[in-house]
Amino acid sequence: MKLTIIARSRDDFGVIVNSEKMHQTKQSIFKVNISDADLHELTESRVDKEHLIEFAFNFLLERETVEEIQSSFTIKTITHYFPEFPEQVQAWVDENAE
Repeated sequence: MKLTIIARSRDDFGVIVNSEKMHQTKQSIFKVNISDADLHELTESRVDKEHLIEFAFNFLLERETVEEIQSSFTIKTITHYFPEFPEQVQAWVDENAE
């Protein structure tokens, strides 16, 4: 699975997920919004938005198929479905932030 993250504006990002199943490549496109306030709340602004999106998609793909992920969402929406998300983000930031 390959992720491509494209900044559309300061808060809006396009995410392209290329997955391969049975020798066929499937491309799924998503729109993710992350405000500066959400970034600070989740990571204390210790990582950038692109890295948080990458973590978020890896987190989601461990729990559901690419087809089950909403096509457009805010980063805080993940917490609604997966209450453990903020805690997992914090653990990841603590391990990976410089």
